[in-house]
Amino acid sequence: MAYPYKCTTQIPPLEYTEFDGAKFAHVTWPSSTTAATTHGRVLIVHGFCEYTQLNHRFMDMLAQRGYESFMFDQRGSGRTSPGKLRGHTDDQHVFSDLEYFVSLNLEQCSERRIPLIMFGHSMGGAITLAYAFKGKRREEIAAYVASAPLLRLHPHSQPSWIVQKMAPLLARMLPGFAIDTKLDLEGVTSDPAYRKFLQQDKPLSTPLVGTFRQIYDFLERGRVLLEDPEGQVASGFVRDKPILLIHGDGDTINDPKASKQFVENCKAGDKTLRVAKGARHSVLSLERDEIMQREIEWLVEWLQSHVSASS
Repeated sequence: MAYPYKCTTQIPPLEYTEFDGAKFAHVTWPSSTTAATTHGRVLIVHGFCEYTQLNHRFMDMLAQRGYESFMFDQRGSGRTSPGKLRGHTDDQHVFSDLEYFVSLNLEQCSERRIPLIMFGHSMGGAITLAYAFKGKRREEIAAYVASAPLLRLHPHSQPSWIVQKMAPLLARMLPGFAIDTKLDLEGVTSDPAYRKFLQQDKPLSTPLVGTFRQIYDFLERGRVLLEDPEGQVASGFVRDKPILLIHGDGDTINDPKASKQFVENCKAGDKTLRVAKGARHSVLSLERDEIMQREIEWLVEWLQSHVSASS
């Protein structure tokens, strides 16, 4: 089945870069405006079992509004890690890989004097928020945006308490063992065309396979961000950068209440929570047109009021 969206700007070619034993697939999507009127670049950190094509619609809409974007298939996902490599990653590699691409993008943005914004969705949303307290170059990012961040799974999607209790042991004893998480695609989007696309987009999108190590790490990452047991989030989090969390009120994958809790506790001076009415999980990539249009217009207005070309 074809991707259910026809881009209005030209889809850039997929490129590959080798780093630390992986061959990363990535794309740089230019703004459709002139270079002089490009507002900035958005570095997209994708969610669990996602890859570049699932964000073509988002990147195309950003391009129409004067923002270029960069996205890479993370280690363990998409065309970077096909077949038996799916899910094979861990927290150390997640942030080492991200640091590499942050540095690459910051250098390119510096040359052109445009700000770099980090945007993460779901698992990538929590990675983005974690980078804001422990990333080596976190102070150089102009703004942080997290869409439906994986801070805590919604009760509808949480594994049994037995699995949760065993998770640390499984991650340590069987880190590379892969399982189908069987997440409910009904919670991803209210648009049946995109649900059908995900169902048929095998093996890149579905089944939603992860290793015990990957799953434990992203659940633990969310717990640390919410509970901050050692105070590292509060002490390290950027104070002078704008922070935005966007969460659909109909999300049954990741808990919207956790986003509210995080924003209330966040130490950043400029923080915003946007509740997307009628939206499910994938607010800015796979939702119905009316929701997608409304939320991207709101996002662009927020960016224009919070991030200047001199950031």
